[in-house]
Amino acid sequence: MIKAIQIFILSIFIIIINQTNTLACEVCGCGNGGSFFGILPQSHKGFVGLRYSYKSYDSHLSSVNLKAREDFWKTELWASAYPFKKVQVLAFVPYLINQQTIQKTGKELHLNGLGDITALANYNVINTVNDSASHRFNHNLLVGGGVKLPTGKYKYDLLSDTEVANANFQLGTGSIDFLLNLVYTIRHKDWGLNYDFSYKINTQNSDNYQFGNRLNTNLSLLYFKKFNSDFTVIPNVGISFENAELDTKNKIKNTQTGGYSTFGSVGVESYYKNVSFGINYQKPIMQDLSEGELNANARLNLHFTVLI
Repeated sequence: MIKAIQIFILSIFIIIINQTNTLACEVCGCGNGGSFFGILPQSHKGFVGLRYSYKSYDSHLSSVNLKAREDFWKTELWASAYPFKKVQVLAFVPYLINQQTIQKTGKELHLNGLGDITALANYNVINTVNDSASHRFNHNLLVGGGVKLPTGKYKYDLLSDTEVANANFQLGTGSIDFLLNLVYTIRHKDWGLNYDFSYKINTQNSDNYQFGNRLNTNLSLLYFKKFNSDFTVIPNVGISFENAELDTKNKIKNTQTGGYSTFGSVGVESYYKNVSFGINYQKPIMQDLSEGELNANARLNLHFTVLI
């Protein structure tokens, strides 16, 4: 009950062993995977707010003894600013709660704490929204990249009764990683398309572990419904695709990592004066993760943001 209350408050603001029963296994939900970028709230403006996400996985699907459920809750402070007219900077500071439940015994193992902080910079290549000319189609294109810092705790070799000794379950990657991203929106009258792409380049950490590079891409169809000058609602439907390469330990590839997944999504963004709220639900359509031993479940993303 106390844990449920803690998770609720945060939303508002494994030991998995292999068949030899001696070595840690990598069949685990991708807690250190790419993040959902989503639709930026009026990306030509600065903002500050909170994002919340929940995702879960079922692992070791073919094993009665080892099958587990992994749950990942993330509450994230995010902010954006324009220090120069066409340069956008963003920062993401996450707090994570990771929980694994062994299905046969009901035993719970968990981690919680600060995750890896990310900073991005984008250049606004095209933006017809704010110019004085009249356009049949409005375009907004942001292109950039950034860095993810190893601020989240990483201890792959940890073995205890309360925490999971698995690289993909840790609060951070233990490495400095790099990101490339693109966000493009096109709008014609009340309809629009939003596309975002991100590619994460991972480096090797001090444990000689290196997560596989990860690609995330999303395409959403938007409908803009303006009720008055202060209130706008934007329902949206879309599809997202994720792909992760194999992780390596001491340069040796682990075939029980990596894979791809495709999700269908439905959501809504709303704006009232300088306040934005958004919610997005994602359901898996097709996937092949960790040689079929890992299954991704439905996800939820939401944010509460103030435009500045």
